[in-house]
Amino acid sequence: PKELSNKILHVTDFVWSPDSKMIFFKATEKPNIDWTYMYQKIYRIAAAGGTPEVVCETDGKLGNLDVSPDGKNLAFCGAVDISDPLAQSVFVVPAAGGDAKNLTEKYEGSAVEVKWTNNTTILMLAEEGCYSALKKIDTKAGKQSSAYSKGAIIRAMSLNVKTGAMAFAASTPQNPYEVYSGSTSGGLKKITDSNPDLKNIKLTKQEVVSWTGPEGWKIEGVLTYPKDYKSGTKYPLVLQIHGGPEGVSANGWNTRAVYPVQWYSANGYFVLEPNYRGSAGRGVNFAKGDHKDMGGKEFDDVLAGIDFLVSKGMVDINLVGTGGFSYGGYLSAWASTKHSSRFKASVMGAGISNWISFSGTTEIIHENSLVHWDLWWNDNMELVWDRSPLAHINDAKTPMLIVHGGADTRVPITQSEEIYNALKLKKVHTQMVVYKRQPHGILEREAQIDFMNRTLEWFKDHIK
Repeated sequence: PKELSNKILHVTDFVWSPDSKMIFFKATEKPNIDWTYMYQKIYRIAAAGGTPEVVCETDGKLGNLDVSPDGKNLAFCGAVDISDPLAQSVFVVPAAGGDAKNLTEKYEGSAVEVKWTNNTTILMLAEEGCYSALKKIDTKAGKQSSAYSKGAIIRAMSLNVKTGAMAFAASTPQNPYEVYSGSTSGGLKKITDSNPDLKNIKLTKQEVVSWTGPEGWKIEGVLTYPKDYKSGTKYPLVLQIHGGPEGVSANGWNTRAVYPVQWYSANGYFVLEPNYRGSAGRGVNFAKGDHKDMGGKEFDDVLAGIDFLVSKGMVDINLVGTGGFSYGGYLSAWASTKHSSRFKASVMGAGISNWISFSGTTEIIHENSLVHWDLWWNDNMELVWDRSPLAHINDAKTPMLIVHGGADTRVPITQSEEIYNALKLKKVHTQMVVYKRQPHGILEREAQIDFMNRTLEWFKDHIK
């Protein structure tokens, strides 16, 4: 190995120029999480070595990079400003350096990945609502055309520029992620079958639903039906709220260890995964829709989703529970304190209970303030405290199961300890489980199985 740069940087990603003479890379001057999320820059350096040069000015989060076949232009996913929650817009800049041009200014979706198909066309993988989409962008005209939408959920793609052949990692409601083949025109075909036993398992119905939130905003979510569903019968409901808040629940394979959706539905629950304002997949304005209002209208979006299912005669309003991890854990704690009268049970997974103490102890102090809250907590401590579940502990009546990884650096375990002890003092039924060695999530199999069984029993005991 040969070290190329004479400048000390923390490099996170890189791409070669087609002629192999240049390397373009993303890097930051500090190696911590916050700087990696918020303050990266795009550099270029000669493959022979030298001093890295900044290609263009950027502000906020950065995503993947790709160089045009002729080596003249660089495309990348980036944020429109420092408060943009996602690197969800597509930019192009001369490889020699200059000003970056946003090609997706009015696009109501979120770019995930870009690939040049020729010297004037970029293929964009994007999230559109609860689906994936492939769009072709004409870089000269600035126009988009659709190549694929509303099918399998695509997580990654690889392209052979010479032939147009492509490979994808994609999932469907019936299959976890598999390898698919296709082309720049779409036409996905599944070519691996890693879970053949799924053919012998009855999975429950899953669909995208929409309802109206505050201010007339259209809100979407993924609804999974209970096993052996009978029309006209009311069922209990469990929310599974994604994290971020800039995450998104897609209409693909929606079951994993900390979000065991099919596991709950197989045991008789409707499961709703709401994409409240602040989520990905709906463009920059939607992603910024919860700024300076955490737990406000975004949670009203969630409550409106419950009311929508109740109005359809599908859900018993008196039998509703909630769960989620990270920001989904926060909203579940918020549900069982501020909105306790509406929830029979809650599972808070690695969630936030006190925004003030969290803001001073997390590894994402800057990201949390700049793109989640869009304000520094010390500028409006009254609001930040008011949106903390602990601020409403005296209203808490909902039994809460609290789970946390013992090695979590994203959300310190003290967030769980604070609300656990407060609930104990208020004599609200609670239990706290710490999974040793686990980070911000649950990785080890035995811990995952325990979580799935424990949460199901919690919902059975307190909802059913």
